[in-house]
Amino acid sequence: MPRIIRKFALLFGMGVFLFLSFSVSAQHGQQPESENPDEKLFGKILESGSFEFHLRSFFMSTLNQGDLTDYSTWGTGAGLGYFSPRWKGFGVGFSGFFVFRHFENNITETDPQTGLFNRYEMLLYDVHHPENNKDMDRLEEFYLSYQKDQISIWAGRHHFESPLLNASDNRMRPNLYSGISVDYLPGKFRINGAWFSHVISRGSLEWVPVAESFGTYSTGRNPVYGLQDSYQHHIESKGIGVIGAEYSGESVKLKAWNYLAENVFTMTFLESTGSFSSKKGQQFLWGAQGFYESALADGGNPRIENTYILKDESTYGLGLQLGMAWPHAKWTVNYLGISDQGRFLFPREWGREQFFVSLQRERHEGMGGVNAIMTQYDHTFIHDKLKISLGAAHVKTPDLNNVELNKYGVPTYYHFSGLLDYRFDGFFKGLDFQVLAVYKKEDRDQHIPLEYVLNRVNMMNMNLILDYRF
Repeated sequence: MPRIIRKFALLFGMGVFLFLSFSVSAQHGQQPESENPDEKLFGKILESGSFEFHLRSFFMSTLNQGDLTDYSTWGTGAGLGYFSPRWKGFGVGFSGFFVFRHFENNITETDPQTGLFNRYEMLLYDVHHPENNKDMDRLEEFYLSYQKDQISIWAGRHHFESPLLNASDNRMRPNLYSGISVDYLPGKFRINGAWFSHVISRGSLEWVPVAESFGTYSTGRNPVYGLQDSYQHHIESKGIGVIGAEYSGESVKLKAWNYLAENVFTMTFLESTGSFSSKKGQQFLWGAQGFYESALADGGNPRIENTYILKDESTYGLGLQLGMAWPHAKWTVNYLGISDQGRFLFPREWGREQFFVSLQRERHEGMGGVNAIMTQYDHTFIHDKLKISLGAAHVKTPDLNNVELNKYGVPTYYHFSGLLDYRFDGFFKGLDFQVLAVYKKEDRDQHIPLEYVLNRVNMMNMNLILDYRF
């Protein structure tokens, strides 16, 4: 029944807006010729809005070590969005998307040697209903907005971008948030505030309250008992509060963001980046990041086995970046260190951390006592239509048996990634083709239990993505 209701809401919403747009404007066309032709009617205003069509095709394959299960799948999807022009500062928008799974190999099966489920491919679809391969549709944006001068307000279901809470748009569909957000843009500054009560995560078709979004993906291990954590459906929280301030100058950019998961935790994130040129014309890049996180109240639940973050748990981290830039290329060396006094925790259902060392297909969430170094080279060709990005990292994690600092049991590993991204122009303008290859390997030959190898290390992940917007 919920899926039928969701379908009906999607179709009904589209129908209402299309009906208002075309039937009202048709009535306007039937008015007497003597009526003022410049008169603005509601239907005419809606008719001048914009439609966005989005087609996406995604093939993904993961090859694991030895006899461990390999996975692959191919899915396609399409979506429609309508975004009205502004009338006295107000505007409305809505969008929906559906996905079909054409092909799969093992993604709904457990690995016979470890008993673990698929990690990467299933997030293209519906993690709540793994067997569902056809009836995958969801209502995404549905908002009322207001904009005047330097301020804009968004109420309802909409996109939101920040260093930690964001779309994380590297699967079939992105994360979105329901609530209210405010942007104020005075000159070189940007000030943002938001409160969200519901979330829809990538790999999910369901809008859920913030409290229910904890644990949609793997919950990892409990830091006290060492067993599978059991905070899913047990967290008490009314929502997410966000306050951000950014400054963009000629040679320096500053960011300061604070996140409040009510009754669970609070986190402050700071970033400063900049550049300067030498006398020979070379451009040098630098950057620094830092964060501090601490638990609120009991961390989501007074029972230790059901809490998300331990009471009084806190941690901090530091990131650094140095690099050089040319007209069509950039090279950076990056570092991240996380304190061993506690774990860096931020629900993976809410976004992807944007640390300097971040590479696709792995995160640093869930760990403390981490030291990571990464280098990345980006180059664009053919009038910047073709981008090639190469990255390599070494991530030293806590011991696998250290459940207090290694939530998901990730071994120390090497991480390599290569991305080819071509954005078409001319007749195929709006088409984007991507090839992403990722390889992760443990950094030493040692015996690691297979449950900590599958989809973690000694694996290759391949992706072919076609994205078309018009």
